Amino acid sequence: MNSPRWDGRRWIVQEQKDGKRHTFTSSVPGAKGRKEAIKKYEKWYFGEASGEKSVNTVSREFLDDVKARRGEDSEAFTQYERYIRLYIAPVVGQKKICKVTLREWQSLINEARGRNKPLSEKSLKSLRGIIMQIIRFGYEDYQCDLLRGKLYIPKGHFKKEKEVLQKNDVRRLLEPSELWYYNLFVFLLVTGMRPGEALGLRLSDIDFNSSSVTIRRAVNARGQITDGKNENARRMIPIDGLASSILRKTIRRNQEKNLRTEWIFCSPDGSKGNQSTMRNHWKILKDERQLPGTVYSLRHTFITMMKNVMPEQMIKDICGHSISMDTFGTYGHITDNESREAAQIINLTFGQNLDALLDADESANDGH
Repeated sequence: MNSPRWDGRRWIVQEQKDGKRHTFTSSVPGAKGRKEAIKKYEKWYFGEASGEKSVNTVSREFLDDVKARRGEDSEAFTQYERYIRLYIAPVVGQKKICKVTLREWQSLINEARGRNKPLSEKSLKSLRGIIMQIIRFGYEDYQCDLLRGKLYIPKGHFKKEKEVLQKNDVRRLLEPSELWYYNLFVFLLVTGMRPGEALGLRLSDIDFNSSSVTIRRAVNARGQITDGKNENARRMIPIDGLASSILRKTIRRNQEKNLRTEWIFCSPDGSKGNQSTMRNHWKILKDERQLPGTVYSLRHTFITMMKNVMPEQMIKDICGHSISMDTFGTYGHITDNESREAAQIINLTFGQNLDALLDADESANDGH
């Protein structure tokens, strides 16, 4: 399209097609008239569908695009579908996307609520990000313009604080338990892994000779095997000492139960681990020992305990955070020397509490 020009009386867009010149005009001065002339051109060039789709229609097409690029089982698709269904569609879904104003989008964010409480700051930021992606998707399909302004997170939002275990909580956690997923909880504490990543570990992912684990997959809340949360999720982490002892102990338990399984933290029947059962076991342990938080709090606890004794970039590499993320990694692996250094730091930090629990000397001599 040729750029619109103002001739002193009107905006003019001229375009040639099949040897014929077509002219589209607007006598309204300023940006409004320029936009009107462009809209007339787009309606002619792209057909009647230009600017006619509802937010629901554009959102469905957006989700189809996400599904094609990232997969229906991806965390991104699951999150986008949920936010659109719960917060966007009920408010503006029936409106043409080109008619939804900046003020209406902002009002949607301001009034978004969870089932029993306002959305957290993180959730509101996610909602804002999804709205912006839908608008850009519609813009690329000639259905709407980009917003002429910013969407803000309202003041007074609920900011959810990350819960971490204190030293006395850690001591209570490390008292032995017969719960099936107890070894998993201790492993999460000393590695900083996400729960789904630990459930996704197979025997082939463990290299005891190099004292490392390679994270290649995760098991999500629906029991589906995914590539992990993001592009930083696939990584190698050190398991020397404590983490290695937990893995050996768990593998030995599975063998003693005659479970022929490739999954390390498997279900009691040998199949891949189950997040729902894992959370139920955590609730039992949490209530018995008066522990705070969720299973994910064990990851937060690891980062909190390591931030004063381990370089930030090393924490990023182990936990799978991006360079820009305010942690306290990139996809690349930490070096062997860094891996050994990280393992030594972790062992010194947790070692005194775990020696009796893991019977490290016996586990170190285990041939598995």
